[in-house]
Amino acid sequence: MSMPGSPTKQFELPPGTGTLGMVLFLLALGMLFAASMLAYAIIRYAGAHTPPVGYLALPWLFWISTAVILCSGVSMHYARRSIMADRQAAFRRGMTMTTLLGFAFLAVQTPAMIQLIGLHNRSVAERNIYLFGLVLLLIALHAAHVVGGIIALCVTTYRAHTGRYDAEHCSGVRHCAMYWHFLDAVWIVMFTVFSITA
Repeated sequence: MSMPGSPTKQFELPPGTGTLGMVLFLLALGMLFAASMLAYAIIRYAGAHTPPVGYLALPWLFWISTAVILCSGVSMHYARRSIMADRQAAFRRGMTMTTLLGFAFLAVQTPAMIQLIGLHNRSVAERNIYLFGLVLLLIALHAAHVVGGIIALCVTTYRAHTGRYDAEHCSGVRHCAMYWHFLDAVWIVMFTVFSITA
């Protein structure tokens, strides 16, 4: 117990605590997505009354959104490398580009996912409600995490333009990059599974 007038000792987290927390968070999300995708694949192949493989044609917009999110991953990597080298102008350009590409990804994904729901609604819902439910769950999870990622990009980009980061204080950029690269990987896996099982 501190005496009146004595300085209060501030508690500081050990270095790397935030990164460890982000890794554990992403591992938990990864297991959730992996379990959902595995369940989808099993029911799609082995479930009763499902359309034959090759029957469902994926929206062509998925190819565009895949290219967009891959480009955003490159620009996010460029932004992170730039701040680590303390190249502020390049860092701001990279974050701005990543955020714009994030919004572009969302703009392309929204109609594509609506088409995917309509496709499964017509061809799957009446035959296997569990498969249709998993499609809705995957889309909802994906949408929630993309929106969360865009919010993180907006906050990080705003802070980048107000000079909050430098080479020694860029953990927020690192965590944002980890999350966005995770979203890149999740979408590639989702797109691959949907393509194989369509």
